[in-house]
Amino acid sequence: MPRPSPVTDALRGLVAGDDHHLWSLDELHARVRERIDSASFSTILRAVTTLEASGILERVDLGDGKARFEVRQEHHEHVQCSSCGRVAEVPGCVVKGAAAAVRASTGFVVRGHQLVFSGTCPDCVPA
Repeated sequence: MPRPSPVTDALRGLVAGDDHHLWSLDELHARVRERIDSASFSTILRAVTTLEASGILERVDLGDGKARFEVRQEHHEHVQCSSCGRVAEVPGCVVKGAAAAVRASTGFVVRGHQLVFSGTCPDCVPA
């Protein structure tokens, strides 16, 4: 079990009660540094890893090579605006029944997935 950490505690407090925000490591670092000036990027990374392993945070991959994290909640998908980059939650799992088809065609037992739709958000749709 990891030692108690003021940075981990600050990070836990920051994301507690969060409705639906995707945090990059850079954002988390900047926000925690507002409270703890000495918090290094590597300390934030270790704290995020700890919170991810404990089931508080979940990694979200939007396909751009930049890790983002959100408070773990009921599984859902995301949609990202290809114009401004805004990300929204798609409630529920839109491919719930697909796991059986994947197993039937490949033999793989599906343990999880991430799906990100792309499109244009209401603010970027031309009038």
